[in-house]
Parts: sequence; C-alpha cells; structure tokens
Amino acid sequence: MAAKQGIWTIDSQGRTTFASPDMAEILGTTAEDMAGRSSFNYVFPEDIETAQRLFQAKENGDIDLFTFRLRRADGSAVWASIHGTAMRGPDGAFSGVVGTFTVIDEP
Repeated sequence: MAAKQGIWTIDSQGRTTFASPDMAEILGTTAEDMAGRSSFNYVFPEDIETAQRLFQAKENGDIDLFTFRLRRADGSAVWASIHGTAMRGPDGAFSGVVGTFTVIDEP
C-alpha cells in the first residue's frame, strides 16, 4: 500500500489557503475546517518555534525535504516527510508555501 500523501498551501501569514482531502485526513479533520486556519494549529506547542523557523527557511528559498511531527485534530501525533516550496507573486514577493506531505513512521 502506498504511503498517504497530502497537499497543503499556506499563505505568507501561515494560514491555510488549500488542503487536499488527503491532507485533511492525515490531520484528522476536513479541508473545509482547515481553510483560513493557522497552519501552526497543527503543530505541538513545543514544536512551534521549530515550525516557524522551517517556514522562514522556505520563505528564504530553502527547498530541502524535512521530517516533522504534526498534531492531528484529536491531539495525536503524525510524522510526515515534507517537501515545501515558496510561492511568489508576479512581483517576486513571498506569498506562501506549497507542500507535499507524506506520512512516515516515527523517525
């Protein structure tokens, strides 16, 4: 069976602009519930600083794959391998991040 994968786009303020149904399922919620919500709602409090640093790295052009623990709607953890890429507007200004999330076993 293939690993579960989802697509998630997040604006420059960290808010969800799109979540595929599979992404929402990974997080134990619905795409409609994720819309407009801070992506940091799906991060454990102790991991917020790391998540913000990773988001900043993407804004600065980092394209490296990384592994991160996300917080599902029920409070449980799910580990994902994440490939995120900065999105830029016509003027080159950072407009957010698009990411592919692949569920993995705990590292």
